[in-house]
Amino acid sequence: MSTTVSLVGRTNVGKSSIFNKLAKSKSALVSEQEGLTRDIKTASIKKDNKTINLVDTGGFYTSEDDNFEEMVLAKAFEAIEISEIILFVVDKKFGISPYDKEIASIIRKSNKKVILVINKIDVKTVEGTSIFDEFGFDEKIEVSSEHNLNISELKNLIFSKIKEDEKEDDNILPKICVMGKPNVGKSSTINSIMNQKKMIVSNVPGTTIDSIDTKISYKGRNYLFIDTAGIRKKSKTVSKEEKFSVIKSLESNQIADLSIIMLDASSFLLDQDRKLIERARENGKAIVIAINKSDLLDKDTKLEIEKSLKTDPMLNGLPCCFISAKNREGIKHLFDNIYRVLENVKKNITTNKLNNILRKALDAKSIPFKGKFRPKIRFVHQGGKNPHVITLHGNSLEKIEGSYRRFLVNFYQKKLDLLGITIKLKFITSKNPYKS
Repeated sequence: MSTTVSLVGRTNVGKSSIFNKLAKSKSALVSEQEGLTRDIKTASIKKDNKTINLVDTGGFYTSEDDNFEEMVLAKAFEAIEISEIILFVVDKKFGISPYDKEIASIIRKSNKKVILVINKIDVKTVEGTSIFDEFGFDEKIEVSSEHNLNISELKNLIFSKIKEDEKEDDNILPKICVMGKPNVGKSSTINSIMNQKKMIVSNVPGTTIDSIDTKISYKGRNYLFIDTAGIRKKSKTVSKEEKFSVIKSLESNQIADLSIIMLDASSFLLDQDRKLIERARENGKAIVIAINKSDLLDKDTKLEIEKSLKTDPMLNGLPCCFISAKNREGIKHLFDNIYRVLENVKKNITTNKLNNILRKALDAKSIPFKGKFRPKIRFVHQGGKNPHVITLHGNSLEKIEGSYRRFLVNFYQKKLDLLGITIKLKFITSKNPYKS
């Protein structure tokens, strides 16, 4: 697994030049014009048995009226969040600016490993490099990207801070949690997939008391399936064992990469099914809906259910498929959905795309507000995956009402087309996300 290392600093300190030297490429555009790096550039660099993902960001800048500069700022914040190591680049020729001090403060609050990179040491100055000691970073190195001075030493220093790449471990598998009310056919489905009776299957509700982990291979891909106990209504979980099993089922959902929520075709989408889907969505994990016992359906009933799948808000954005564990039908369709949703789980969404969608949302519906100050969303970036968190920065965001927050969630859900993914929003009322 690679370690993400980001070059961070104000505009025109030489981040892109250092990036090019470390990556030995011209993929980043280098210029004396301030603010030229407009997007994040990345390069994968290997040394011995170690790999880093090097990230070049746009320079920090704080113009309040320039939307472009806010985008650059958003990308820089995003890079800090995803990085294990930060290369804080400063300019010996220029010295310390107020922007340098602000950036240093932001980086310290991120609690990431930091290497202070003092660029342009070929230029003689009265103060020298000791002036940068006030930032308080333990690790520092002096370089000249223009003359290729100490670039190799910088590279060695970076690689000395990371571990060797881990070998692929079969135990590190996508975790698939199978959930549903008792006797819906969870264990039978897993047996059907495996084509063997490894698990105890019974017609008595509640046979599976604890969660059971089973490694399953399907078409060359490995998964870890977690078969959970059936979840009932609270009033019906009489015994201590059953109550414990419900807790374990919900815990399995929280640690899973994806949850298959199984519904009974013969008693489709009862209140307890809805509650289960609601809980899974609250956890924010990816979801696939599997409707078991489809072999019991007549044509008209199946058409009625299919219509409900398209119109029921509870199932909005969730992939659904009909299966029959008994007849081993629909398994391919189920795994097609699993694979597609797991790909969505890993998906990185660019800051540009998120901000473009935001502008469309604001054009479609302005933010309602009461009082003197209108809430203003300044920029957006991806704040996490599974659950997919979209972080919004701005002013007076605490005033945004629940109805508009739901509108934004639905808008992003539709525009991003992330099947099976629940989107959550995080609002930060501050121009600086790390400012307390």
